[in-house]
Amino acid sequence: MERPPHYDYRDVLWAPAKALTAKRILTMTVFIGVAFVLFDAFVYLALAFEGENLKFVWGAYNIFPFVNFHLESLAASAVYAIGALAALLALMLGFLAVAEMDMEQIRGNRFLTFQEATQFALSRLGQMLVSEITIVAFLVFVAVVFALMGLISRIPFVGEWLYALFFAVPGFIVAILSVFTIAVLSVSVLLLPAVAAAERKGEAFGAILETFSTVIRQPWRWLGYTAYSLVAAKVCGFIYAYFCYRAVQFSVFFGKFGGGDRVEGLVRSGLSHLPANSQLVRDMFNIFPGIDFGFTIAPWLYGGSAEPVGYVMSFMILLIFMSIFGYIGSVLATAQSRAYMVIRFVKDDYRIHDESPLFFNEEPVNPVITEEDKDSAG
Repeated sequence: MERPPHYDYRDVLWAPAKALTAKRILTMTVFIGVAFVLFDAFVYLALAFEGENLKFVWGAYNIFPFVNFHLESLAASAVYAIGALAALLALMLGFLAVAEMDMEQIRGNRFLTFQEATQFALSRLGQMLVSEITIVAFLVFVAVVFALMGLISRIPFVGEWLYALFFAVPGFIVAILSVFTIAVLSVSVLLLPAVAAAERKGEAFGAILETFSTVIRQPWRWLGYTAYSLVAAKVCGFIYAYFCYRAVQFSVFFGKFGGGDRVEGLVRSGLSHLPANSQLVRDMFNIFPGIDFGFTIAPWLYGGSAEPVGYVMSFMILLIFMSIFGYIGSVLATAQSRAYMVIRFVKDDYRIHDESPLFFNEEPVNPVITEEDKDSAG
């Protein structure tokens, strides 16, 4: 069992170090990869419905079509929205799996495996969906009510009077609650997975209640911890990316002693099949967008060949690049887990580390043999 938490900012402060484990990075990388594939597939499917030239789009954006495409047809817009929501859900499941690893470590189980965390996240898919759908359904209901109020205003003579009479109470009050609900829905992408990881029974209502309770009762504490986690994730992600860059350089430099320039040529070929000069890549290799402090892989982008093995190398390089996002996501999920642990203690005086682990049972041991047992056996 790890040292009992402090239940203050110090627990969140060490989130980047706690997140720097192979299984957490691997778990987050896998779920980011799933989200990435889902988004790409649905985006290109939506563009096909729109009648766009996919070869031209692929030439412009390749595997990173992170652009707000203007879609006119309803079918294409629906496909695009489904893809974005599916990718977002996959990302939240990744946060959930990593947060559960952290929760189990807090409870005393340091050995939760990648398979167990993944199975746990998938088993809570219904809880996540129901929680989000419930919040959205409430907002849709409120929108319908306001539409009906607008319809009432069309009644001759009394309609406008009724609308004006109920505009402030309860209309304005309900509108304020709805705007707040929209804000909670937005932050639930980060917060809900941590809450669900700490929730032992998998109940959607409990997850919704704790999410709202966290934002309502400790908004500034949560905002402060989240702001720190976002900055720390980017800075530490940049440092991790730099080490990845140097590791590739190291392997190529010494690989050339045995394989010659062929080794470097393979890396160049792999990069030639990737949008390695895109804005996303440049931002990841810079400490912050707009700040000229970072490194570049521009010298490696030329001189590759079109051999089939280059595609294999491009996939391997893509995995390394995605692990950078995996570590960033791991930092965010771990920080949210620790932040929720602290906030739960502050608002409810509840210590999560006193709970028993969900995935660990102590091995049975033989009872202590007393002198009476010896005499009876003799």
